[in-house]
Amino acid sequence: MLSCASEDFVMQEKRNSDRHDLGKLSVREANGDYLFSFRATNLSEHGIFLENKFCVSGHEPFSQLTFTLPNGKQLRNLTARIVRDVKRGPHKGCGYEFLNLTEEQRIELKKFFVQHFARGTA
Repeated sequence: MLSCASEDFVMQEKRNSDRHDLGKLSVREANGDYLFSFRATNLSEHGIFLENKFCVSGHEPFSQLTFTLPNGKQLRNLTARIVRDVKRGPHKGCGYEFLNLTEEQRIELKKFFVQHFARGTA
């Protein structure tokens, strides 16, 4: 389980894909009996970073994330776990790793990156 006792929690970097900066992407997080809304600042095929999200030790270690890509495709109920908790500096928030992407969801993310980021129009 994630411990938030330290000022900044960072797991060893093991990224398998590039992160892409986003303008504004609203993300709904369901965690136990709680429902939150955050702004994502970057996204990859394997995870997402939620701005101003802080680790709360009383919550479940896994969350369900739902968001709509700028191309209109909605990704629903992605199980994710916190892998980075940044409490200091200009970019506070939490990085999540997706745990249960379906093949269809993974394909939608790849298509989004190819269509929009390759042209620089995310």
